[in-house]
Amino acid sequence: MIDLSRLYIFILPSDRVTSVSFNFNKLIRWELDVLTVLNDIHKFTRTIVRGLQTPPWQSDIMEFRYGLWRGISPLFSESGRQLGEENTRPFIFNHHIPADVQICKYEGSRFDQLINISALRIAMKNFDEALAITDEVRTYHCKQKQVKNSDTQIGIWDLYIIARASIALIAFEVRRKKSISRAPIIRDDLSSLYQFISGVFMICRHMMNEADPKIFSNAPISAKELYAYADENKIFTSFNGMVCAGSTRKIIEFLEYCNHGSDQNSHKPGVEENEFLFLKSYIGEVDDWYNYALSAIELDCFLEMEYFKKKISLQKGDEISQKIFAIYQSLANYCCELSSQETFNRDRKDTSDFLTGTLLRQNKILTLLQRDCIQKISAKHLRERLDY
Repeated sequence: MIDLSRLYIFILPSDRVTSVSFNFNKLIRWELDVLTVLNDIHKFTRTIVRGLQTPPWQSDIMEFRYGLWRGISPLFSESGRQLGEENTRPFIFNHHIPADVQICKYEGSRFDQLINISALRIAMKNFDEALAITDEVRTYHCKQKQVKNSDTQIGIWDLYIIARASIALIAFEVRRKKSISRAPIIRDDLSSLYQFISGVFMICRHMMNEADPKIFSNAPISAKELYAYADENKIFTSFNGMVCAGSTRKIIEFLEYCNHGSDQNSHKPGVEENEFLFLKSYIGEVDDWYNYALSAIELDCFLEMEYFKKKISLQKGDEISQKIFAIYQSLANYCCELSSQETFNRDRKDTSDFLTGTLLRQNKILTLLQRDCIQKISAKHLRERLDY
């Protein structure tokens, strides 16, 4: 700590310096004691408030209110760190966990910014395992896509769905345990996958909300293009100033893997006994998990469409909002095309209004989770979800 009393040496007589120095340092120590007490009170208050709220992963309306990514971000991994690393809402459920930090030396928007080394060490230990899980998710998606439209080429919408479906692995397993009283501990390989795949989700989401032409259609996009877009738009930088800690080479390697997988022919027709071993062992009902992911994505698109529909009505001639609305609408239709649920499209057509449509979609998700359906979604939660 800097001894600020030295600043007085040049403006006070020498015989008074010692006395002032002592009193000033005493005041500093007192202020630090007060700050410590206030910080403890703040932590205690957050703990009380947190305890009075339903954790996102236990909420009947998690997919509606928080979405897949935010809903499971407060969960802890086996290594004792939160999946979201204090970078996501809802902030009340974030815990401050000390981390080793370093200055990033990689070129681009991350250069000279702080990186979380503690989280990076855990993630890199599980890099190969995360790739293997990603490969199964990607392969399963490709098979569903081929069944529906005979197309196996991965486009940017597919990357978005693969990212959300990977996150849904954790959400689906956790949300099915509706009687659980304590927060489940997430395996390190899955928590590491969450860290890696979140980057793909955030890049695609940013493109959607900026109406970037790259995402107007389900066109292929290279790993280098994705990385360049993320770097240019500072997607690697979180709100707290920390940046993505992975090396440029490893990030591009992961993005390549999402695009191409471990085997170019892994999406050929036919199901073998040794296929999707991780998915089957972890979640069992693979079709239900995939339909759950698609339903959560489609619900999110439905909500975003309502938001931008209102923006369009309030701001006549808002071409950007019209384009964003069209992107979410196209993605929602694509999810319906991929889904194996017979009632998916019929229920969408039967929706008479926004409130009915929202409730119908959330209840469809609850059914897939084998949870009880709900009767309504409160006006408060509807306002919160649509007011950004």
